[in-house]
Amino acid sequence: MKHFLPKLDYGYDALEPYIDSRTMEIHFTKHHQAYVDKLNAALDKYPDLAEKPLPELLGSLAAWQIDEADKTAIRNHGSGHVNHSLYWQIMR
Repeated sequence: MKHFLPKLDYGYDALEPYIDSRTMEIHFTKHHQAYVDKLNAALDKYPDLAEKPLPELLGSLAAWQIDEADKTAIRNHGSGHVNHSLYWQIMR
């Protein structure tokens, strides 16, 4: 299963004047997208893991016999993706 950016339910300018639209756009399209891209790249080596829902995968990652560098990449980028997905939902 490939991971994707979530749908943003508001415009980049919705949080102005607190967060400007350019900052929101860069954070969404560059920063969060990088987490998604790097997570997908790390999971390309492990098709069985790629099919698991992300919360389940992150919760059981320690049990999998995979390369430690890949575990770190999956943990860091998967967690970044989950955290940012929540961030976009609660920012209103």
